[in-house]
Amino acid sequence: CYVGGRADNGFDEKYPIMKEYFGKFRHDDLKVGIFIGKNLSHELENKILCSSKVCLNIHDKYQRVLVTSDGNERTFKSLACNGLMVSDAEGLLPKFFPELPVAKSADEMYELTHHYLKMPEDELNTIRNKYSTLVKTNHTYINRVHEATEFTND
Repeated sequence: CYVGGRADNGFDEKYPIMKEYFGKFRHDDLKVGIFIGKNLSHELENKILCSSKVCLNIHDKYQRVLVTSDGNERTFKSLACNGLMVSDAEGLLPKFFPELPVAKSADEMYELTHHYLKMPEDELNTIRNKYSTLVKTNHTYINRVHEATEFTND
């Protein structure tokens, strides 16, 4: 599944990226839910993320070009709710989640998703628990406030 927005920054640069990556799943037999700009309630978004086998994640073009540590909220929501995410490559992911495989192309996202879906359920649950616990322990809004406070006091 993918739950997110188009994030049109005036140049609409994310839309072609989304079409390229999500287009790989268009003619697949998988049940893929792509929810772009649907204004889902937090409750429904959480239900979708928690009940999906794999969450997908796409970043804006500027995040790819600048290779910033500016991730998106979906990264943390997907990993906290589901623990299993296939994301495009972006600067924040190797910093916070160095062992998380990332897709450097639309083909890699498609292949990685299928790789996860073929894994035994016990292996998937080990991965899910690892990343869900990691996010809930280290990457909450409260953690970010503490980090910001420490930064301003230095």
